[in-house]
Amino acid sequence: MEELMSICNYINWFFLYSFLGYLLECIVLTVEYKRPVVDRGFGHGPFCVIYGFGAVGACLLLSPLSDHPIEVYTAYVELYLASMIMATLMELFTASVMIHLFGSFWWDYSEKPFNYKGIICLESSLAWGLLGLFFFNYLDGWVRTAVGYIPGRIGKVLAVLLTLFYVFDFIRCIRMRLGIPEEGEEGETEETIGRLKV
Repeated sequence: MEELMSICNYINWFFLYSFLGYLLECIVLTVEYKRPVVDRGFGHGPFCVIYGFGAVGACLLLSPLSDHPIEVYTAYVELYLASMIMATLMELFTASVMIHLFGSFWWDYSEKPFNYKGIICLESSLAWGLLGLFFFNYLDGWVRTAVGYIPGRIGKVLAVLLTLFYVFDFIRCIRMRLGIPEEGEEGETEETIGRLKV
């Protein structure tokens, strides 16, 4: 897991996690609301970059806890708790930024028990801990292997295209969310499933 990857591989790794996070969000909300839910990312592409940043944070901050022998029970408990705390703090931070900028954030736990202002809840935090265990024991190895199969030149082109797409789409969406419509467009007005306005 510690082997070096090129910057392009890291970019593709980041966006693959962002895509997997998007799929996870869509599946969970589709089941919860009993109707198809596909609008989960900040932009127009199928990416929830908070999952990409979560993967980066997990590798930078939690890797030392994942290096214990697999049979050590206390290591799993420590990794579970650290994953839960890190992801919950990320939700708090991200929501506070989005509330400041847009007056809303892109999820809603207000109907869940033991929630704080709809931003975090016990159920979600417990799930983040499990996701952290799955990440270190299985998922990250699979994702790195998948990214490693992308031929070098294709990987570089893909990384550049994904980055350019997301940067331009992010800027466009920032303008739209702030009520600065592009020419011939209106600002965002529709309510979106799983989004809480404050």
